[in-house]
Amino acid sequence: MTIVPLVFALLFACLVPVVPGASSLAFAQAPTPVVAVQPVAVEDVAPVAEFVGRVEAIKAVDILARIDGFIQQVAFKEGQLVHAGDLLYVIEPPPYQAALSGAQAELAGAKATLANAESALARARELRQSQNVSEAAFEQVQATRDTAAASVAQAEANVRKAEINLSYTRITSPIDGRIGRTSFVAGSFVTPSSGTLSRVVQMDPIRVVFSVSDRALLDIRTRAGDVPLEELYKRFVPALRLSNGADYAQSGTIEFVGNEIDPQTGTVPVRARFANPKALLVPGQFVTVRVRPVEAQRKPVVPLGAVQQDRDGRFVLLLDDADKVVMRRIKAGAQVGQNLAVDEGLSGGERLIVQGFQNARPGAVVKAVPASESQAAAAAGAGVSAATPGTNTGAGR
Repeated sequence: MTIVPLVFALLFACLVPVVPGASSLAFAQAPTPVVAVQPVAVEDVAPVAEFVGRVEAIKAVDILARIDGFIQQVAFKEGQLVHAGDLLYVIEPPPYQAALSGAQAELAGAKATLANAESALARARELRQSQNVSEAAFEQVQATRDTAAASVAQAEANVRKAEINLSYTRITSPIDGRIGRTSFVAGSFVTPSSGTLSRVVQMDPIRVVFSVSDRALLDIRTRAGDVPLEELYKRFVPALRLSNGADYAQSGTIEFVGNEIDPQTGTVPVRARFANPKALLVPGQFVTVRVRPVEAQRKPVVPLGAVQQDRDGRFVLLLDDADKVVMRRIKAGAQVGQNLAVDEGLSGGERLIVQGFQNARPGAVVKAVPASESQAAAAAGAGVSAATPGTNTGAGR
């Protein structure tokens, strides 16, 4: 009689684990790990060298008076753009118009005297043939004719000089550019010794001057081998970053490299020309010059944080078409900002795991979410553990 209750007690103990709630907990499967991925980008990783540059005008002309006189008109607004030939100043022309009229009158008189002397010389020749004039008298008539011809030449020169002086009463811009302030106003008396009336500075194109160390220049020439200097400099293109951090839209061309090294600084001056249609570049302005090779060097790039390392070298984790984690060994190149160029191991476009490394084991099947969505969820406080960067060795740093 005592055995039966014991049997029932054992059966009850064996049946306890198969209660419905306990069964679902025992046999539940773990959730699929989540990782953040992004495609491997291919970018230009050509090395970029940066220098401090200063903007200079290619042409800058001081406007001067070339004659004496009172300024009758200032024909421009200070700071405006002017073109070659535009009128800038007018110096009172009446005195110079009168001088020109007087020179022209003297020329007319000299020409009349010359015509009379020519007639006298012609008669003297006829008389000489008939022996009715002496040799001395003939020579005197000929000398008078020559003197009259010289007077005409002198009068013509005086007319030309008066015309030039009259033209100097209208001062025009010799180049295209922006004119500065005027040092004299209408009514001021000016002379050639008065100094600069104003200054015109060419704005487009414009020049940027920077210095390159002799070592950097030597490295470039050594790598280039026997390439002529004129051809070597054409292989590089300069670009600018402005003082506000913005990139200048126009790229330039290197037009000059100095032929001497400054013994005090150990650098060589380099000049680059840039188009400046909107006049954003102003002479005297400081800019950052970024020089890179003309030919692009496109390679796959990966974020530094996605590169891991073990004793066999560097590697990254990828996802194949079946969302399975794959380890890929790489040969890293130069660092480009916060990325690392890859010389071997990647071709571009692969799905690269950039977050959730603690859930990514080679051969494991995971759930992939775009890195942009993962970052947005983290920023919104979603608290998705897969969006938290995993631990790596920092091999790319």
